[in-house]
Amino acid sequence: MKRIVIFLLFILFSAVVVSASPASVKIGNATITVGEHVNIPITIDADEEISCATIVVTYDGDIVHVVSVSEGNFDQLVYNNTLGRIKIVTFQTGEGGLKGGTVANLHIEAKKEGYSPLNLKIETLKNNEGKKVPVTALNGFISVSSPTASPTPSASPTSTSSSSDTDTTPTPSPSPTPTLPPSPSPATTPALSPPPALTPTFSSPTPLPSPSPPSLSPSLERREIIIQIENVTIEEGEYAEVPILITGDGVKYANLTLFVPSIVEVEEVYAGDYENFLYNISNGRIEMVAYTNKHLKGTVKFAVIKMKAIERAHTAGELRLKVNEIRDGTQITVRNGQILIKEREKEELTFVILIAIMIMAITIILLMMLWRKKSIKKGEK
Repeated sequence: MKRIVIFLLFILFSAVVVSASPASVKIGNATITVGEHVNIPITIDADEEISCATIVVTYDGDIVHVVSVSEGNFDQLVYNNTLGRIKIVTFQTGEGGLKGGTVANLHIEAKKEGYSPLNLKIETLKNNEGKKVPVTALNGFISVSSPTASPTPSASPTSTSSSSDTDTTPTPSPSPTPTLPPSPSPATTPALSPPPALTPTFSSPTPLPSPSPPSLSPSLERREIIIQIENVTIEEGEYAEVPILITGDGVKYANLTLFVPSIVEVEEVYAGDYENFLYNISNGRIEMVAYTNKHLKGTVKFAVIKMKAIERAHTAGELRLKVNEIRDGTQITVRNGQILIKEREKEELTFVILIAIMIMAITIILLMMLWRKKSIKKGEK
């Protein structure tokens, strides 16, 4: 009978543990240019059916603007949209909820160049019984760049030269027309011949814009960007801070993912040399975004990962980097790192301590010998 009771309690305990696993609510990422629109979904993944959710999204209202919100897989959706903040309430009208799917879709317009986090706050998340469900929020971001209009300067010199030709062709055309009135066809021929003669005269003002296209080409040259994470050795149960480095001239934006082996546990992620830094930690990987308006030169710190060794000694793993997006670089080299857990170093006695112990031992022996001699002399007396 006792075995049956224990077995039933074990089943109940297992059911409680399974139901207690947290749900996850995630908002996507996007990269667009000024004036463009993008649709970013908010999704949910849970082990039990969700019937109601209240979610608040905050963002930088100077960079982007949420134009509207559309329904996802839930039956009903209500939202309150203000600059930099939007509150969404979604729920199911039927008997059952949803275990996964899209909560809502944000229709966003890019206002100006920059980077805006998309931060989630889950106010309520309830199951079919109206009970709160533990949840983990995964934030996102949106990157806005200025439209690239580099070919336009090359077109401006051609347009000015053509307009100048049309303005100047009437001046030479009256001179040939009175001299050759009978033959219109030869008249057209001299009318076409002056433009080649006139182009040298108008080539003197054009050297100012003409060097601009060649000056753009050096900025488009291939530049190698090296992204690396250093190798590290950690003692059992100890901590280590591992930097992620970027070598390259003027890298203002980088979106990276670091895959961390299970032999360590990530304690904290610190920002490096970039002014703005965002990150998410989930399932053994760290999603990171860093950006700045400054011009960074040489080798800079992208981030610093603080981790703890949780496995036994003589275990190793790979710190693998993935480049999701990077600006101002066309040739990217990724150098992954290795992590090794070693035994704790035993505190060995130094040479000085050994000498001190030996001196103390000799002193004690000498004192004992003197004490013994004195006791022998006293006995002889």
